[in-house]
Amino acid sequence: MLIGKVIGNVVSTAKVNELKPVKLYVLQIYDFQLEPSEKYEVAVDGIGAAIGDYVLYCGGSAARLSQLTMTGIPTDMTIIARIDDFKELKKT
Repeated sequence: MLIGKVIGNVVSTAKVNELKPVKLYVLQIYDFQLEPSEKYEVAVDGIGAAIGDYVLYCGGSAARLSQLTMTGIPTDMTIIARIDDFKELKKT
């Protein structure tokens, strides 16, 4: 799982039928020190996220399997959880 922030949506009126009810969001990727990077991804919304939410997302086979269950079509990036709070990461 990876951390991202929903910063925008992708509007697409022409999609395969299985993706028509699904929202597509642009995520800004965060590193594990909770710092934003200059990397971005487009992910399928699997949870009802909103712009401004911090989320956990997955890619690869985990994303394909979760979306295949929800929509019947595999995807490459899927939002799987909303982050409600960050606890401080302590270096040991």
